[in-house]
Amino acid sequence: MSRNWGEKGMRNLCARVNKLFIRICTERMRPRISVVIPTIEERSIFGLVRDIRRLLGRGTEVIIVDKSSRKYRRRLGSLGVKVIAQRDRGVENAIMMGLRAANGELLASIDADGTHGISGLASGARIVESGKADMVLGNRMGSLEQGSMGAYIIIGNAFLSKLFSILYRERVHDVLTGLFVMKREAFESIRDETPYRAGISFFAIELARRGYRLKEVDIRYYKRKYGKSKLTRSKLAYGVNVASHLIRQIRDYSPLLIFGGIGIVLAMIGLAVGAAVVVQFIQSGTFSLTGRALFSFMLIVIGLLFFVSGLILDILIEIERRLMRK
Repeated sequence: MSRNWGEKGMRNLCARVNKLFIRICTERMRPRISVVIPTIEERSIFGLVRDIRRLLGRGTEVIIVDKSSRKYRRRLGSLGVKVIAQRDRGVENAIMMGLRAANGELLASIDADGTHGISGLASGARIVESGKADMVLGNRMGSLEQGSMGAYIIIGNAFLSKLFSILYRERVHDVLTGLFVMKREAFESIRDETPYRAGISFFAIELARRGYRLKEVDIRYYKRKYGKSKLTRSKLAYGVNVASHLIRQIRDYSPLLIFGGIGIVLAMIGLAVGAAVVVQFIQSGTFSLTGRALFSFMLIVIGLLFFVSGLILDILIEIERRLMRK
């Protein structure tokens, strides 16, 4: 019995040593950074891969997730990169597929159309490695090439970025960007999440709501050299998708912001109506606006109920967050 136990113990010990050896070797062989590029037959990608390697080093792992033809993927294979065929739809699903296959300590993504200044990859990597942020987004808004972005996209992006900043208390100017760098630990927290139609905003939203720190680096934004965007058919629909998910997050993540806001508005309307009733009573000396008075009282009460409900929900969600952290 002792002999059997000894043999079994030795086998277990050898298995553990083997796993440890494989883990150490894997970590030493792991590239510093992996860059995921989603594409649908973008001509700019061939020059983009060359420029990324020149900037980040030949050892950079480049993963291209393509949703087009086998012929195009064979051309991509000649670049010496990892090529993954995308079966489902959506740029966020393509990025998630690439990130799950990536081996780098740092994980990044950039649009394939050549519009984003790639210096943001290097700057973002340095910020994440310094420990100042868990995810860095490329901010295009301060350096737009003339004609590179429509006015309605600029306005919509500003609105969504402001909404994001208010909700998560992270100052963001370009939530619709196509470039980011994140630490592996941050990605592992959302690896099993199913992406929703919000592009890179999906990753920013999910990391922010988990308490990870976000920062931005300024990057140049250029006009497309070839064709039109194939990853997003409608910029308007894309923006509406992002807005809808942000609003849902406000409801679920910070209910005081939405319920409290509604409550304050209702209470202020009620006070305004009530003030008119009081003024009429002072001027005439008679109380004749009973209906308005009741309406004013009802609005104030409902407004207070909304505000208190939002406050209670906010407290309960904060308690849940703290318990989950522990």
